[in-house]
Amino acid sequence: MLPLKGLKVLDFSQNGDGPVCALMLAEAGAGVIKIEPLQGEPFRRGATAITFYNINRNKRSLALNLQSAEGKNIAYRLASTADIVVESFTPGVADSLGIGYRELSQINPRIIYCSVSGFGQTGPYSQKPAYDPVIHAMSGLMAVTGEPGRPPIRSAQNIVGLPTAFLAAYNVLLAVMAREKTDRGQLIDASFFDTAIYLMAPFLAGYALTGFVMPKMGSASPAFTPYQCFQSADRYVFVGVTNDKFWRAFCSALGLDKMADDPLYSSAESRLLNRNQLVETLAAILKNMPGDEILRKLEAVGVPCAPVAEVPEIMENPQVQARQIFFDMEYPGLGTVKLAHIPARASDIGPTKNVRAPQLGEHTREILLEEGYTEIEIDSFAGKGVILKG
Repeated sequence: MLPLKGLKVLDFSQNGDGPVCALMLAEAGAGVIKIEPLQGEPFRRGATAITFYNINRNKRSLALNLQSAEGKNIAYRLASTADIVVESFTPGVADSLGIGYRELSQINPRIIYCSVSGFGQTGPYSQKPAYDPVIHAMSGLMAVTGEPGRPPIRSAQNIVGLPTAFLAAYNVLLAVMAREKTDRGQLIDASFFDTAIYLMAPFLAGYALTGFVMPKMGSASPAFTPYQCFQSADRYVFVGVTNDKFWRAFCSALGLDKMADDPLYSSAESRLLNRNQLVETLAAILKNMPGDEILRKLEAVGVPCAPVAEVPEIMENPQVQARQIFFDMEYPGLGTVKLAHIPARASDIGPTKNVRAPQLGEHTREILLEEGYTEIEIDSFAGKGVILKG
């Protein structure tokens, strides 16, 4: 049972985040048409190509020149019967192309129009270009990430864009439900910056309440200790002691019974007060123990801990394999590519039959025939540079 089967989605979005929103709709059964410029979107090329293959599967590709009057008319015909539009242009660009919410909602009042952008559709920064690191910097995420006294660093992962895409898809689904009651679509404004500020909310609220500014602490925490990575004899391991129960179990497992009852460390409050001395002492002890031994002993007594896994280890992780997070797909000219499922799935919603990401314009002819255009019209469009037939 695919709950969005029968819904038609126009995906004008590019790069990494709007396309994830559309992918989530596709995985729930919606028919997604990816509309690209004739040269294709930038993520098709270079180091980002593997991301393109992952987030544009289960879509069909229509290569369309929206700068031309005929191209706009094709977009309008598609929109007249569409349920959902996803776009990720800088605010105002979709309007200038004639495919903004105002235009398309006049053609189709039931259309649900989702805009994904860096700073949102309103405010003084709405026109500012934004990629994940820009948002990391402006939101404060960089200021609280990294080691004390070291320069700011960004997270290597797309920790702002992906949650924004997930929230965008969530709001699309709410709008679909609302349309059942009102018979009208609506505009969804999803912003990377809003997401990042929400992620920073505990630090911002804490500052507003107490004046405390969260410092850089590496892998450590201002609330607990020992709660950070330690270098073992052969690898980094993370230890998470969040209460006195875990502290006593930690000491017992590693033969540190004297430290367990030491007044300097015996309570959570005393451990925080003597953090530097405690961490220095533990670091000297743990660096002489094999990582697997530390983890085995701590896991046996229920203390939260983990190896700091390197990329080559992750595919072999038995939990990754048991959860079937990755799957293989064949791509023309590339061979087998490993892709990742969208995480979380309802028990009665079966997986979609995964279809590889389309080649540029691969389905242009097929889609236009479905919209009622003739072969002669399609050939004429191709000859005039309105479309690319693939």
